[in-house]
Amino acid sequence: MMMAAKPDLTDALLGWKYGNFAYLSSLAVLFLIAVAAVFIRNDIFRARWAFVALALALLPAAAERMTGIRFPWPMKFLLTLSLVMHMAGGVFGFYFSLYPIYDKIAHLVSSIAIAYLIFIVILVIGGIFRKHPSRLWIGCGIFFTVMLLGLSWEYEELFLDLSSGTTYFVNPADSFFDMVFNILGSGYVALTVNGYLKSESFDHLYQRFIRWQES
Repeated sequence: MMMAAKPDLTDALLGWKYGNFAYLSSLAVLFLIAVAAVFIRNDIFRARWAFVALALALLPAAAERMTGIRFPWPMKFLLTLSLVMHMAGGVFGFYFSLYPIYDKIAHLVSSIAIAYLIFIVILVIGGIFRKHPSRLWIGCGIFFTVMLLGLSWEYEELFLDLSSGTTYFVNPADSFFDMVFNILGSGYVALTVNGYLKSESFDHLYQRFIRWQES
């Protein structure tokens, strides 16, 4: 039987008392970007998508309220941060004025956020249904799911350009480096989770990352 891991930096991070405030602050920033798109940039198209992004960022909080589960604040914050970067890049033109640095950082943050979300989903499903996937399955599941989503994103950019005349798809080299940064982000999360599972059980990992609201 695996020994439970001692409290470490991860526990300190998960227990940071200002974590949820950081998440709420990122929601506020996303809301301000949507407002700026309407009243400053007069970009109704991107404003609509910014409000959609805000709705997506609120889903974890809504799920917590409906289920009683308390998700780790870094997951909620990273997901919102990735949406903030994506919407700010479009509304304020950072994707063009700061190309390619901004774009690659956005891909790195987004891949980490999505990989973290997949990890938490695996923990919740495994914890609730008492099904514990193997360490290899979890690591590969995180990594390859992000890769599939990343490839789908690049294809969708190309498809939109061909069908609508937009300019989301820059060139094959740009897409290649987008995937490189997706690999870095998802690989980091997958390897970190693999390291956790080498030293502690799935059940203990579930208890570390998932909390339930006290009734």
